[in-house]
Amino acid sequence: MIKSFLRFIVISVLIITNSCNSPTEPEPLPGRRDYVWRVDTLDNNSYSPGSRMWGNSPTNIYATSYGDWSYSISHFDGEKWSSYGIPGLTGISSVYGFSNNNVFVGAGNGIIWKFDGNNWKSFASLTKDGNNRIVFDNIWGESASDFYALGAYPDQYGYNNSVIAHYYNGKWEMINTDALYGIVEHLYKNFPDNKIYLQVIGGRNLTDSTHIYEYSQSKFLKLYSNIWTQGLQADISLIDNKVYFVLGNEIAVRRDNKFQTVVNVTNPNFYQRIWGRSSKDIFLLMTDGLTHYNGSNVEYLFYFNKTPRTQIFGAALFENDVFFLVYESLTGLSLVYHGKINK
Repeated sequence: MIKSFLRFIVISVLIITNSCNSPTEPEPLPGRRDYVWRVDTLDNNSYSPGSRMWGNSPTNIYATSYGDWSYSISHFDGEKWSSYGIPGLTGISSVYGFSNNNVFVGAGNGIIWKFDGNNWKSFASLTKDGNNRIVFDNIWGESASDFYALGAYPDQYGYNNSVIAHYYNGKWEMINTDALYGIVEHLYKNFPDNKIYLQVIGGRNLTDSTHIYEYSQSKFLKLYSNIWTQGLQADISLIDNKVYFVLGNEIAVRRDNKFQTVVNVTNPNFYQRIWGRSSKDIFLLMTDGLTHYNGSNVEYLFYFNKTPRTQIFGAALFENDVFFLVYESLTGLSLVYHGKINK
């Protein structure tokens, strides 16, 4: 009787322990790789590099370029791409949106424009330390009433005076970035712990470096720093509402204030830029093409037609469609690689 009771207690403890250790979310399935690819050339004039891409469906994609203003905005309606410009809207370097009628772009001279579903209109004109020469290199946020515009304005070595502008409930705040040096390239919130992380690129005397910071309680904690060159540079990406870190050839997440490795990339062509849907569905930029990590291995999806110096500057990912904004330095062409999976 006593042994039976003790056995019951042990089994109960094991059940409770296993229940507590069970994952709160299902393990993601490996991402598929059976894409059919099509390549479109954007009509944005030669040598006008594409800069950013955003979309909320495969029938509503925006891409921007910072060359000829008359072709600086490109839009995909599900069938074809069209490029156009808006008088007064120049030097576009970023795009991000929250719905069909809440799309924002960052332009030169500290100006942010908004598309309301019908027209583009100036949304804000911002300055930092009395300077309006701000270039907003990226935009990210949780809603049209809560987002960040990131970038820098120039010093003697280039665009190294960091800028983070936060729009919240109708008001703008310029965050104190005196502790930073360089262009604030990316900023995301890691939703599991609500921490904010950012990437900054800056340089003195022609030596560029890249830094990763955690931002908390108005302070910046540096987590990683290295020179900005292939194999060493860093980046961050938001995948399934989690911040993924590229630290040289390591892709990692952050848990309990420590980096946890997701995968070490052994391909020497890895160019330290990623996009993805889950921990088993990550796209990796290579110097010669695009690869995919499915939780087990890394394989090529396509190779670039022209190398070297071909880059991917943006992506928009959906359930069965993926879009990548590609710039060929040798030809001056901005291309969109559209991959589609047959259901």
